[in-house]
Amino acid sequence: MLFRTVYGPELEAIYHFIVEADAPLSRRAIHAAFIPQHTEGESASTQNVDDALLFLESARLIEANGSGYRGLDSAANEPFQAKTLRQLRQLEMGLIEPVQPIDPLYMLILTELFIRPNQLFIEDVHREANKLRRVADAGGLSREKLQTWKRVMEFLGVGQRVLSGFRCAYSPPLLLAILDQWPQSEGPLQLFFEEHLDHILPFQTENGDLAHAVKSPLDYLADQGLISLTPLQDSPNKPYFGERCLKRIARLEVTDAV
Repeated sequence: MLFRTVYGPELEAIYHFIVEADAPLSRRAIHAAFIPQHTEGESASTQNVDDALLFLESARLIEANGSGYRGLDSAANEPFQAKTLRQLRQLEMGLIEPVQPIDPLYMLILTELFIRPNQLFIEDVHREANKLRRVADAGGLSREKLQTWKRVMEFLGVGQRVLSGFRCAYSPPLLLAILDQWPQSEGPLQLFFEEHLDHILPFQTENGDLAHAVKSPLDYLADQGLISLTPLQDSPNKPYFGERCLKRIARLEVTDAV
């Protein structure tokens, strides 16, 4: 189940611990590595580690069998944040069978509350999420579950918690890492968005425009000289960025940016 009481950093730490092991790891071995040693007469709680394991299993990042936990590492060089978001997106799109019926809602909240309506900030995510038909049909989500959702999404680079609300803007390092995983070093924006980014993160508003959560960080990366965004004359590909009609993205090397 994805909606567990997790924070983010422990997910990455436990995931790498399991993936880098020479053999499947037992739950006891994972507890021993991540839970402080018991003091005399006291028992340390295993809840946080167990919740992290459930999240990673639900995201199909690890699996458990009779011999223990092992990693499911289909893209070894992909950063953890992008890898996790890819799995969550696959669950949303129905390409992975969910462990729990509510698991596909994890990324759907991002898509339906922020990206499709082009909304950058929502003060009460709990209230707005429970207005969504699929969330309501699933019986609703508690405030605690949405608090956890905000923490994890912030850790993954999707946005930031602001006071009691959430501001959605993909972090420039996350988008740069995703671009670096694209097989092409440059090409049409439409292909980058539709054939690569969309498999990891939603990008398109209900009107077919580029969401502000994607547009602003890409502009920042271009201003920093890390990517270039340019028109592409005589190209049939879709333009983005409004009147600027940009159609091409390219990853710049450090020497190119100087």
